[in-house]
Amino acid sequence: MNPKFEACEPKTCGGTTNHQNVSFPFYIISKQNSYCGLPNYGLTCSHDGFPILTTSETLYTVQNIFYNNQSLRVSIPGLSGPRSTECIAPLINFSGHSKRFSVASNQKEVLLFYGCKNMQNHSIGCSAENRTGSVVALYGDDVENRKLAEKNCRGTVSVTWVKDEKGGVEEELRRGFLMNWMAKNCSECSNSGGRCGFDQDHYAFRCYCRDRIDSENCYPQPGLSIFLSPPIVNY
Repeated sequence: MNPKFEACEPKTCGGTTNHQNVSFPFYIISKQNSYCGLPNYGLTCSHDGFPILTTSETLYTVQNIFYNNQSLRVSIPGLSGPRSTECIAPLINFSGHSKRFSVASNQKEVLLFYGCKNMQNHSIGCSAENRTGSVVALYGDDVENRKLAEKNCRGTVSVTWVKDEKGGVEEELRRGFLMNWMAKNCSECSNSGGRCGFDQDHYAFRCYCRDRIDSENCYPQPGLSIFLSPPIVNY
């Protein structure tokens, strides 16, 4: 049995409320080897058992991973739960695109303004940097209220996203939004009975089969030795 095939069995964070299996291109840093996923796709686990993704220096709670269309639904921990006594810390802007992820279609841009006064109708909580002020959330196309926020807030603005659903901006922030990942599709390997991984020495995709390592899939190949050293495939 190929030890890398065994090592890359899908894992969960082990929480009681989330049983999301994690596999390529992701891996759980504390439970899986880095060759089971791509560089910079490692996840950690929250205290309540949800996978945590870090991108653009912002932490996202991973609610669901949809391997069939290479997307995941994420939310920002400080915005995804019910209002608490904790104030909201400034977030790092996520423009909607990075080397690893892009915002899926039908998502709406939301602007967060910090340290705001006199805009309680649009407040989603207090501001950590100025607890007497509030954090205001506005849709990106809300031009009128955006002008008011620019006058009544301290000017610290960050960008996040929500699914294009009915329910109001605060409720939509709790639900989170969808991102697509930019990585090789694993379906050919997994459909052939393999588990996807990555050779960091050669910086190339690998398919870990029960009896060998291949560059693409585990379908029978006449005359193939047990552990094939495939040609380098640049990722």
